[in-house]
Amino acid sequence: MKGFVLIFLIITLSATPLRDSSFHSYLVVWNVGQGQFVTAIQEDTCLHFDVGGEFFPFRRIFNFCRDRQNKIFLSHWDWDHIGGLAKWPKALTESCIAIAPIGPTSVHKKNILSRFATCENAPTAAESMTKTWTPKISKDTNSESHVTVFKDFLIPGDSPKTQERLWEHLPWIQQSHILILGHHGSRTSTSPELLNQLPHLSMAVASARWARYKHPHTETVALLRKRHIALLKTEDWGSIWFEQ
Repeated sequence: MKGFVLIFLIITLSATPLRDSSFHSYLVVWNVGQGQFVTAIQEDTCLHFDVGGEFFPFRRIFNFCRDRQNKIFLSHWDWDHIGGLAKWPKALTESCIAIAPIGPTSVHKKNILSRFATCENAPTAAESMTKTWTPKISKDTNSESHVTVFKDFLIPGDSPKTQERLWEHLPWIQQSHILILGHHGSRTSTSPELLNQLPHLSMAVASARWARYKHPHTETVALLRKRHIALLKTEDWGSIWFEQ
């Protein structure tokens, strides 16, 4: 019975919706190769939690988000989390930066970010369901990752195990049901201690390419399997849609 339910969930959550998106809300983990690009499509807003990857689903995003305001939350400066800014469609005119990366970076990346305004309008209803933990500036860009929870999705960027210890105990993080794997499933993130702090966690998603980058690492996959946490990989399923 459990196997049947799991298969049903995988097929359901992996399918591209066929119904009119104006009547439904979705969170999409886009298939962008190695990188992170997550979009919450809401009634009047598209919230983008990182916009990186090796290729970008901008045609799909334009179809869903052209008549909505687009707010961009960036976890940190790594190119596989911000690279889509350089190719952002000009037609998505209502786009702004809700959370910017912290710490030093290259002039090139700063110039790309400077093309976007900072979001100044009042938070939408969707944003009220978003909470973010901000680290201190360090010498390691991964350790500077903002950690965001949207509804029951935990999106930790590339936050390593040493940083997980600083935020894993927060009550609003502990309520998470679905984890977008830190650092694409690298063994440097997703510690057993973090999973101990997530009693409601039932699913993890890896946005990566094992065939080329070996993410998610076998250690992470084994840890999730041992705890009976379902793992979906964009490499296997393409873009993964969660209807909300």
